[in-house]
Amino acid sequence: MKLKSIFLAVILTLCGTLAASAKVYCTPIYIFGLSASFNDSVVYITNVQVVDSAWLDEKTDFLISRNEYSSQLKNYFTSKGQPNRTCIVSFAEKEKDILKKYAKMKERYMPNKKKVKNFDLRTLDEDDFQFTAVKPFITDETEIIEKKNTSKKAEKAKRRKEKGKLDQSPKSSAQESEMPSMPPRH
Repeated sequence: MKLKSIFLAVILTLCGTLAASAKVYCTPIYIFGLSASFNDSVVYITNVQVVDSAWLDEKTDFLISRNEYSSQLKNYFTSKGQPNRTCIVSFAEKEKDILKKYAKMKERYMPNKKKVKNFDLRTLDEDDFQFTAVKPFITDETEIIEKKNTSKKAEKAKRRKEKGKLDQSPKSSAQESEMPSMPPRH
């Protein structure tokens, strides 16, 4: 009986690994990054940017090599003399989705009338920092899927970006212009 259960476990493990080959596809995405530190109150957020050739997992729609994108932001701050910052990235395939995430993240760190936040939120423009596409490590088991309309989507995103139609600010946030300047806490 014990031998049967071991044999069955080995068979199931082999079948699971054969079916677990990753399927990835290349598509343009919208992405922004946030950098905070436990040592001061300054929080940096990048503008929403378009990365035209990001790789996503087909099954989960999760960004492949996502740690590399946050490392790009961390390396930027390390080069500016701020090595101890925690950096995260958020992405979406649709502009509408990323703008919701962006507004929610900015709202979390913006002071409002009910509660005074102790953060100094600063925005990094694309002139200061720009995400670059990361090509993932692809093994023999990785299947690359060609998605339809990805090149049209990338061209459309680039045209909107050049025209300045990629809205960076949430429409319901009138308090951003009234944000007081706070010195960093040390």
